[in-house]
Amino acid sequence: MRGIILLMTLLLLLASRTTQAQQTGTVTGLVSDSITQEALLAVTVIAGKKMATSDYVDGKYTLKLPVGEQVIKFQYLGFETQTHTVVVVAEETIVLNVKMKESATVLQTATVSSSKFEKSLGEATVSIEVIQPSLIENTNAQTVDEVLEKVPGINTMGDQVTIRGGAGFAQGTGSRVLVLLDDMPALQADAGLPNWGDLPTENVAQMEVLKGAASALYGSAALNGVINIRTAYPTKKPVTKVSLFGTLYGNPSDMNNKWWTSQNMPYRVGVQFAHRRKIKKFDLVLGSSLAANQSYMRGFRKLADGSIDSMSAYHNRGRLTANLRYRHSEKIIFSLNTNFNIGTQSNYIFHARTNPNLGLYESDFDPAPRGQSLRMTIDPSVTIYDNHNGRHRIQTRYFYVNNNNEGNQSNQSDMVYGEYQFQRKFTEFFDLEVAAGLVGSHIMSTADVYSEAEYAHSNMGAYVQLDKKLFDKLNVSLGFRYEYNATQYPDSLFYDVTFLGATFFSVQQKLENVSEGRPVFRAGLNYQLSKGTFLRASYGQGYRFPTVLEKFIATSTGGITVIPNPDLKSELGWSAEFGVKQGFQLGKWKGFIDLAGFWSEYEDMMEFQASKDYPGIAYQVQNIGSTVINGFDVSIMGQGNIGPVAIDLIAGYTFLNPRYKNFEDSATRAEILSFSTSEENVLKYRNRHTIKIDAQGTFKGISLGFTALYLSHMEAIDKFLEKGDLLTFNQTAPTKTLFFREKHNQGSFLLNVRAAYQLTKFAKLSVLVNNVLNNEYAVQPGKLEAPISFQLRADFMF
Repeated sequence: MRGIILLMTLLLLLASRTTQAQQTGTVTGLVSDSITQEALLAVTVIAGKKMATSDYVDGKYTLKLPVGEQVIKFQYLGFETQTHTVVVVAEETIVLNVKMKESATVLQTATVSSSKFEKSLGEATVSIEVIQPSLIENTNAQTVDEVLEKVPGINTMGDQVTIRGGAGFAQGTGSRVLVLLDDMPALQADAGLPNWGDLPTENVAQMEVLKGAASALYGSAALNGVINIRTAYPTKKPVTKVSLFGTLYGNPSDMNNKWWTSQNMPYRVGVQFAHRRKIKKFDLVLGSSLAANQSYMRGFRKLADGSIDSMSAYHNRGRLTANLRYRHSEKIIFSLNTNFNIGTQSNYIFHARTNPNLGLYESDFDPAPRGQSLRMTIDPSVTIYDNHNGRHRIQTRYFYVNNNNEGNQSNQSDMVYGEYQFQRKFTEFFDLEVAAGLVGSHIMSTADVYSEAEYAHSNMGAYVQLDKKLFDKLNVSLGFRYEYNATQYPDSLFYDVTFLGATFFSVQQKLENVSEGRPVFRAGLNYQLSKGTFLRASYGQGYRFPTVLEKFIATSTGGITVIPNPDLKSELGWSAEFGVKQGFQLGKWKGFIDLAGFWSEYEDMMEFQASKDYPGIAYQVQNIGSTVINGFDVSIMGQGNIGPVAIDLIAGYTFLNPRYKNFEDSATRAEILSFSTSEENVLKYRNRHTIKIDAQGTFKGISLGFTALYLSHMEAIDKFLEKGDLLTFNQTAPTKTLFFREKHNQGSFLLNVRAAYQLTKFAKLSVLVNNVLNNEYAVQPGKLEAPISFQLRADFMF
């Protein structure tokens, strides 16, 4: 009997404790900014192993917690973490509203590019530079590439962007740097290059530049890094912005190079518009840009009657973007982003080579291609939050490109793209963050420049990345991706090898479909040595499959004949870095210094070269062999007040050592085929030393700023740009290009200055003078940059 009584007593006690453990109460409230009173969306709220996020409607959070004393932590990047203690009572609701204060350090700037989770800039395991929209407005940058020129370690040449010397000059070929717009790839489908005019500078919230191989998380095009552009979403109060700008070019320092008069002066004018507002559960973002650009470069062409016509290069563009987000509930969000861009253009490629009477801003060759363009993207997506703190996102895209150009330069492509993303922070597994996904795309392309044939390319991939914080100091990141590419080609390829308007050879080449799959890995560490000191190390593999354009382009433009290379192979690579980021504070001015050493190696690197079969006559994209690029960079970024003056600064220095692994073989190949002019082991189209500074001070509505850029002399370029007289094929006759490089062999220096005045709370007027020293300089050999120019900009916000 005693045993039965004891057993019943134990069962009653266990039932009582179980009942007590199952009893819960509710804690709910609103999370907002302590200064603006705006709701903060997606704030992380943690109590023990329970976690929630403030919702996307009004910053509200809700937690069901066991009865008793509970410690609740509120975390939001860019803001100070808050901790509150409450006593939960069974079946009762406690209202806890929280007002969060902004963090006092630049190192807490929120970034997402390194892991798809928001992390502070200081804790990232790779080098990341963050660009705020104020830099775009302050420098009157009309396209993203104009802003990137201010970022340490980044160079742009033509339509290409390169990070830490990962690419040379390859007009119109695929990019090794992936450009993302709101997490969607923004590279043109068939060419694999960015169209900078498509990206809405009027609605940028933040730009993040990730340096180094990122193929494990982002795929083939991220071999050299990622540029992630995040657009702005509405706040509680609607915002409308209008910007007007105009540019006139002054006289060159050498008046012999001036070809324009007061009646046909080169110019650039435009207007930008942005509107953001909330309409109940809808977020609406509209943007538009109209721009007309008459270049300071011009060329000549022969008309049907034998007369000569001169024509400036030009680019006229109209862009319209619309982003719509509908919050169906706290857990389901629908989005639809669209982008339409139409334009007319004639691109200037190289300046004078043969006519001694032409100036540096003129060419024997007609600017090309001349024509019209239409690009359109439609991006539907849905985001679902499950009951286990997981995020599921399905994003899709239809991308249409139609470039209708003269001279058999047209191309058209259609792309469909889809991606499933999964993100979750597993609190039950020591706060392990997991980002994973499946991605696929299919491209159909046909073009005059692809020998009027149809091509198809499919890409599929799967990826996963794990991020974990250990000992509250060490961040560890591991990533893996498997990517598969498959192509469908016509049975044969037909093209002509032409030179100076005459056909040398007609070629028919058999084609075979190609498919391949490859895995890539990455790993990164970040250790917080002290409150403002972070050490990091990373290693990432890269992989890039050739684009349709790189393998099959066949055209003649600007005096250059380009032929296909169907045998082009994929390039592989890896990059590693070790860096330290040190935060500092001078009174109310806060910033950081970042020092990083990097090492990158590439196998079967693809670059634009003279043809193996027709050297000196035709060019193509080729695998140039194995290369290694190493060096270091240092950057400084800061913001805040020094006394009564607000100071913004971004500056940096980059040193590169780009070379072939096997110089003896590569140097011989370069001299015969690619005409490299350097006798040292150095890759073409790289600057060993780069210095960049952008600074601005603001006092009582008056702002003064400047941009300074130094590029060391480019040691190796193609010989036909150095001293090849292309029209007579006389390899010894000097030309304007030779004279320019002989005269300007100490590097290039650029200085821009600006001033702005805040007329009222809603209006600002800016005056900018670019190339204020009126220096002659060329970032891309064979194409001179602009002389001094004068810009006026007016910004209005309602």
